[in-house]
Amino acid sequence: MTKIIAANWKQNGSLKLLIKLTRDIRTGINRLKKRPKVILFPPSIYLDSISKEIKKNKANNKNIQLGIQNISPYNNGAYTGEVSIDMTNDFGCSYMLIGHSERRHIFMESEKFISNKISIAFQKNKKVILCVGETLKDYRSKNTKQVITKQINSALKESLQLIKKNKKNLVIAYEPVWAIGTGRSANIRDIETTHTLIRKLLFKLINDAKSEIKILYGGSVSPQNAKEILDAEDCLLIMGSSNGHLGKLDNDRHY
Repeated sequence: MTKIIAANWKQNGSLKLLIKLTRDIRTGINRLKKRPKVILFPPSIYLDSISKEIKKNKANNKNIQLGIQNISPYNNGAYTGEVSIDMTNDFGCSYMLIGHSERRHIFMESEKFISNKISIAFQKNKKVILCVGETLKDYRSKNTKQVITKQINSALKESLQLIKKNKKNLVIAYEPVWAIGTGRSANIRDIETTHTLIRKLLFKLINDAKSEIKILYGGSVSPQNAKEILDAEDCLLIMGSSNGHLGKLDNDRHY
């Protein structure tokens, strides 16, 4: 099974730094015996430059893909500051990151707002990484199951028929809010338990019996714990970036 490594660079970096990081990742992939699929999510203002950098090496085009950190839930129109899904075509964006906890909790995006984004992405035949995860309060109160169930049901319910036709266009990223950028990662048991829950929900909602929908984990992933997470059954990896840590491929020992 091909591993997915998604690097969300958030609001970090300069053009010079991110171009260098893209080149380093490309070099790192060349050293790997088993090459993963790497999805880069730079700040939107740098999409054009990173897209051009990826395309410089045709041999790695299939291994490195470009994504956007956020999309508008509306088509083109009078929506100041937003980026429509049609605009992403100009940069060759393959993936849309939707429902990240920072969008939910800092920018107060509602479940309905997230559902609208999912709907428009599948209408345009785009690949979606839907982020779900519980807060520390929810985790301590043992409400992880209820929170994840609500987030997935709410996000997907308006697009079920479209998703059933294109299951491989959906990826679920489990990102516990309490683990993002804190240095505290969920343990393997918690990750596998939540991934099992997500599998059951996906089977119930869209009959994903063949597990066509991939599930990722994100939250304080580091070179020290990446291998253990990647080795876990049904566990893929999403690398985030915060506090200046941008995430990069190291070498064979981690992947």
